[in-house]
Amino acid sequence: MGLLSSVVSLLLIAQSTGTIRGVVVNAQDGEPVRRVSVRLQSDPRMAVTDERGCFELTDVREGEQELTASAVGFLLVKRTVLVPAGASVDVTVVISDGTSAYTETVDVRGLAPMTRREPALAAERTLGSTELQQLRGLLTNDPLRAVQILPGVTAGDDFRSEFAVRGIGVQGMTFTFEGISTPFLLHTVQQVHDGGSVAMVNGDVLGEVSLLSGAFPQRHGNRVGAELDFRLREGSRERTQSHISVSAIDASVTAEGPIGRPSDDGETDAPGQVARPARGSWLASARKSYLDLIVDRLYPQQNLSFGFADTQARLVYDASPRHQLQLAFTGGRSRLERPPDRLGAGNLKDADNQSAMAVLTWRYVPSPRVTLTQRVSAIENGFRNLSRDGAELDSGNARDAVYRAEVVFAPSRTVLVETGGEARWSSGSARQQRLVSGQLLVRESYDASATAVSAYAQVRWASSGGVSVTPGLRVDRRSLVGRTTASPWALALWPVARRISLRAGGGLSQQEPGFAERLGTRGNPALLAERAYHADLGVEGSIGATGRWQVTGYDREDRNALRLPDAEMRVVNGALALASVTSRYQSVLDGRARGVEWLLQRQSPNGFSGWASYAFGTVTARDRTTGESFAGDFDQRHTVSLYGSYRVNDRLSVSARFRYGSNFPTTGYWESRDGGYYVSNERNTLRVPAYSRLDVRANRAFTWDRARVTLFLEAINVYNRTNVRFALPSVNRRTFEATNLYESMAPLIPSFGVLIEF
Repeated sequence: MGLLSSVVSLLLIAQSTGTIRGVVVNAQDGEPVRRVSVRLQSDPRMAVTDERGCFELTDVREGEQELTASAVGFLLVKRTVLVPAGASVDVTVVISDGTSAYTETVDVRGLAPMTRREPALAAERTLGSTELQQLRGLLTNDPLRAVQILPGVTAGDDFRSEFAVRGIGVQGMTFTFEGISTPFLLHTVQQVHDGGSVAMVNGDVLGEVSLLSGAFPQRHGNRVGAELDFRLREGSRERTQSHISVSAIDASVTAEGPIGRPSDDGETDAPGQVARPARGSWLASARKSYLDLIVDRLYPQQNLSFGFADTQARLVYDASPRHQLQLAFTGGRSRLERPPDRLGAGNLKDADNQSAMAVLTWRYVPSPRVTLTQRVSAIENGFRNLSRDGAELDSGNARDAVYRAEVVFAPSRTVLVETGGEARWSSGSARQQRLVSGQLLVRESYDASATAVSAYAQVRWASSGGVSVTPGLRVDRRSLVGRTTASPWALALWPVARRISLRAGGGLSQQEPGFAERLGTRGNPALLAERAYHADLGVEGSIGATGRWQVTGYDREDRNALRLPDAEMRVVNGALALASVTSRYQSVLDGRARGVEWLLQRQSPNGFSGWASYAFGTVTARDRTTGESFAGDFDQRHTVSLYGSYRVNDRLSVSARFRYGSNFPTTGYWESRDGGYYVSNERNTLRVPAYSRLDVRANRAFTWDRARVTLFLEAINVYNRTNVRFALPSVNRRTFEATNLYESMAPLIPSFGVLIEF
């Protein structure tokens, strides 16, 4: 009887339990993901996916069961599964990398490393959520620091987010947020030469960041350099979730969830079927720094307090299958305070900087071949710097109101037409005073407004064999300068073999002077538009399913770049000539930038991901009025960028990043002789010493029933190299010797952070 009773019991248990078989895939490309732990909330058992991403859980009680899938570097996934009695159910669990939204939808976009926004563009780099999290750094928590490690990007200042691409700095770049161009959104101290900066966007809410350089479609225009596009990710449409992140300089909280319910079509969910997503989503994030504590510990002699706070939000709602509404916002404030007892009468004591930007988007899809997108945006920035005695040293305000419309039309399978236009109203004011001989003298002052209207169009023709040609044209009319400019471009793609493609591009980009350059105290109403003629040629090939190599050469001819004559101290006829404070901007610089960029990359949710790149480039400039020739301010001949990440198992991953640069010129008239630094009569001949830095990081995840904690350990500048940056030196007017020409930057710094998901 005992044996019979045991057999009956086992049969009854078998009839009341089932089996869950499944596969875990990456949301970005559908690739199976190995080394993912899958567990039941009601059962301590756990399965780990095999090389094919498969798992199996047996003897699972019938009814609704909640699965948790966890892998370090991927979002924690919770999934409800209906288990039938005495049978098995097959499920597909979709996991997203980085901090992407929870989703059960796979976006199959081909080979991950070959994904491009612009198929024919020779120089395009995109960072996904995972790379943004790994590369932004725990000490800085800044997505712009992640951009600094991209191939072809040059940066040599540990304290600043800014960088250069092919010899052009951020003043010549386009920065877009949710499809609207805007000045760089930074936490910084305005008008201070040696200040630092941090991006005013929390990387936890970003989906992708793309960098376009060379000849590319000029949808935004009025810049001669690269374009950097920030796109917020969408919140989860499946469930409410949140996480708290604590890093070395700040703490942030991010929450997201669905809006509304899916339409009821009378269907019921079958066992293992995914519930239909909601019609919209919301996403919100807030961040607060305690950077002042770090600065005080690293540089106690500075005795200053710098802090910032910012917030981002995004709402998405599908009003109907053809209409979608979006609202995105980012805003923040940074503040610097210094103790007055260590300051002179004209020294900076308090500084305040605030920025905000909102974008409302309506997307209409009247047919599968046509998409209409309209955007309305408001942007504002204000700053104010006060001296020890309360005098206003710097103040300014900038406002923009923007309407933008874009249409994408596919009349056939081989032709894609894209056109758009923008109307922008801008206002700007600024005032700068400095204490000279006991009196405050005005150095800058303007208050004006202007309008700008632009339109662009491009046509992409692609053959069945993959060959494509993309000509385009942009036209701008700006009331500030009272003229109309036209900027053409053309891109071409030719797959010369099954795994090798040739890309080429050329174009003209133009940049008009702003309020300060045209209407300020040192402004010049006769300034011309800066022009850059771009030419790019690149060869790219794939290596297996996850790798690629790329070689890109470029040539850029610059014309009419702005220069302030005699604005730098120098030696003239054996005498020291001080910098002029009254000269006016002139359109007198012509130049050239040439170079080659190499890239080798592997991108996969399994095993190793990363890249190795080397860039060689030269930038030269010539003043047409004086005949003076010199290296460009952002001329860095040699740049090496290495990044690698390896997921050891479902709980542990390690990564490292390395940057080397032969560095920029020490801007101005300086030379090295007799073991010291002196003012000279030739510009940009002295170089800042080479920059080199290695950072390493380890991530360890701990998963509980309904939550996960990930610990981050990081070491910055592992081999404790003394990197320096150019500072404002003191100059002996008799001997011309300069002291404190350079200042040291970040030493070896260990840091840690924690991410709590629930």
